[in-house]
Amino acid sequence: MKLSTKDLGDQGENLAALELQKRGYQILEHNYRKRTGEIDLIAQKDNIIYFVEVKAQNNLSFSAPADKVNARKRQRIANTAAIWFAEHGESDSSFLVAEVDLATQTVVLIEDFLQ
Repeated sequence: MKLSTKDLGDQGENLAALELQKRGYQILEHNYRKRTGEIDLIAQKDNIIYFVEVKAQNNLSFSAPADKVNARKRQRIANTAAIWFAEHGESDSSFLVAEVDLATQTVVLIEDFLQ
């Protein structure tokens, strides 16, 4: 049976969260939603808050998933991160794209993609 887009996205987010945890990140939030948008994962490591956009694909040979994070999506993430900081206090932060290859179950983290 073919998985829905939501199921594929959930699978990608779960794999990304596991990879982050393996690398010493603590997951603070899954699917943080506000009127400005959604952040897939919010994690912390070494007193730095990471806002993570997860992009999953079954086949990475056509294009890199991070290429799908356009300027509009980046702005929505930044706006939503500002709300998170208003609720939780300011902190050093960074942004990550987690490229998930569902076929091989691998995750590549790309740091500071908003800059």
